[in-house]
Amino acid sequence: MSIPITPLDAWIARRLEDGTPGVGYSAETLRPVDRKTLAAAQERALRVLVRHAAANAPFYRERLRGLEDAPLRELPFTFPSDLAGAESRFLTVSQSEIRRVVTLATSGTTAPPKRLCFTDEDLEATEEFFLHGMVTFTPPGSAVAVLMGGTRPDGIGALLKRGLRRLGCSVHVFPLGEPPAATAARLDEVRPSVVVGLPAQVAAAAELSHHAPRVALLSGDMAPPSLRRRIEARWGCRVFVHYGLTESGWGCAVECAAREGCHVRELDLLPEIVDENGNVLPQGEWGEVTLTTLTRRSFPLLRYRSGDEGRFLPECCSCGSVLRRVEVRGRLPRRGAGGHLLRLYDAEEVLWRLPQVRDFALSLSGGKDRHETLLLELVVSGEDGDIAAKAVHALRALPGIPPHIVVTQHFGPVPERPGPKRSWGDACVLTEDRSGRRIPPSPSPHPRGGRS
Repeated sequence: MSIPITPLDAWIARRLEDGTPGVGYSAETLRPVDRKTLAAAQERALRVLVRHAAANAPFYRERLRGLEDAPLRELPFTFPSDLAGAESRFLTVSQSEIRRVVTLATSGTTAPPKRLCFTDEDLEATEEFFLHGMVTFTPPGSAVAVLMGGTRPDGIGALLKRGLRRLGCSVHVFPLGEPPAATAARLDEVRPSVVVGLPAQVAAAAELSHHAPRVALLSGDMAPPSLRRRIEARWGCRVFVHYGLTESGWGCAVECAAREGCHVRELDLLPEIVDENGNVLPQGEWGEVTLTTLTRRSFPLLRYRSGDEGRFLPECCSCGSVLRRVEVRGRLPRRGAGGHLLRLYDAEEVLWRLPQVRDFALSLSGGKDRHETLLLELVVSGEDGDIAAKAVHALRALPGIPPHIVVTQHFGPVPERPGPKRSWGDACVLTEDRSGRRIPPSPSPHPRGGRS
């Protein structure tokens, strides 16, 4: 059975041919992207972006002086700390043109929050990507449940709803962070064929819902294989993964029918994988995901260091697309006990393998020495007293785990609260305001607040 090429190909190929943003969806014959043509278009867009940023963004004015024609890898990096309290230095348009402002406030620090600004054009571009990415597993007229909703008209749920309406889909946006039992009841009532949500949130709902969707799209957090298998086993569905972050305009890369890595929206984003010293790594090697926003000129980001660990998959996708595919584990690893790299992704993988585990929170306390302690909060089903011991045993097998592990255990079918934060370091919270007004932070179900 042949695997259909990702619909992103036709979208990008059409834009390469006629120079339009590809607004709207048509069920045209899918045609592959020409890699040489795409690379040339990326280079032209990069040159335009660099000159535009140097002329109009105060942050880049001095940094890019004399580098207007320099290759990508010679351009300076942009770090998350550069955005803290400095959004006006990145803006190249009037405040009156800003449609949405998103604040990413880092908890536990005194640093000012990061704020990112989006125009109507920026939001429409994300809406277009959501639409064409969802076509892979969302036939026209489908019922879709989005568990990443909110009351704001330009949130992720609203963008998905507007885009999928063009396919004649009925889209139901659920409140973000509601108890799993309430989400499961909504799913049983709506009976969607496609569910979009945070991985742990979808897993918790799957434990309680009677209705089983045909497809689940996981976004906004790590989705290790063990969690994907759990959802697939419970619902008998196919699970897909999306990777994105607020800085990329939410949409970044999504799996095709082959499910062999996430295809990047390469005409809008220019990704790189770099090591800790900023050296560009070859395909297949793990490093930090770095992004350049080629077409978001209102708030340009050049070589933005995301803090996420990922790699490009070197071989060609089974669907036949030449679009780059990225595989992302999650936040960059840190040095743990004995100097070994400690990955939150690995801890998630082993904990989700335990069938009694329904949710958990992980954090580290103390310094990076022998006094460091791993704090594990478990939500489990049943009264099996060995679950905590099994969890500790599984974690002990991982490199870098500190010698001290403290476990707090709660019993119940699923947690009746938003999913706990998972982070080795500072967690992030997300607040937003159309006018740019700062809203006091609140606990976030995201490990870093910015991913989508």
